[in-house]
Amino acid sequence: MNSPFLIDVHAHLEDEKFSEDVRETIERASAAGIKKIINAGCSMPECEQIIKLAETFPECFCLVGVHPHNAKEFDDSNLKTIEEYTKHNKVLGIGEIGLDYFYDFAPKDLQIEVFQKQWELAAKLNMPVELHIRDAYDDFFPSIKNLPQPPKVMLHCFSGNLDIARKALDMGFEFSIGGVLTFNRSEETRQIFKFIPDNRIHLETDCPYLAPQGKRGKRNEPAYVAITIETLAKVKQISVEHASEILYQNAKNFFGDKLGLA
Repeated sequence: MNSPFLIDVHAHLEDEKFSEDVRETIERASAAGIKKIINAGCSMPECEQIIKLAETFPECFCLVGVHPHNAKEFDDSNLKTIEEYTKHNKVLGIGEIGLDYFYDFAPKDLQIEVFQKQWELAAKLNMPVELHIRDAYDDFFPSIKNLPQPPKVMLHCFSGNLDIARKALDMGFEFSIGGVLTFNRSEETRQIFKFIPDNRIHLETDCPYLAPQGKRGKRNEPAYVAITIETLAKVKQISVEHASEILYQNAKNFFGDKLGLA
């Protein structure tokens, strides 16, 4: 493997903030060593957009699903559409789905219902899932207790504490983090990712949001994974090259053959 070979496991290049320069953004990412970008859908229209991006750009892949913010827009016909989308050769799994009680844009019971349906679909299809859980772990764990579990589960932009991390680890879950890891105020997050085993960690941007320290206030983009990995390497007390090798293998194991990693 030529190092670095980095994967942004959670991005939103369909966002309007990239409408004028998405090609250049992808080129900058590739030049920085980020060779694969996985865009996560938050609504049905966004899922269509990211599939088109994946068809246009070899570097782009996608996850399809309905975000908790958009739970009010969800109906059961969406499940059938999502299932159809997963047959696409560049759709890697279900995401981003979950619960968000920070903004609370949809009633909690509706969020849980919509989340559970998509979680069960991922389990049925034997596909990986990326989760958005914010201020909702007290309901998240009970909501999946009696449901079949997808084969791979990633807590994207992990914001839980160490106890939550331990519980998620016991359930076999994996974790991704982006620019937040680099923030001056994120010492607790750095300690949690120091604790999490190397083979359960992934890097993301969640772009255009959460640009890393030094780029705060600017639009985030996949190239900035190259900044975050420097902090991760320091946290883990390993070289950037070793960290990139670990992350490469983790992505390969999590997403499977569709991601096209040798």
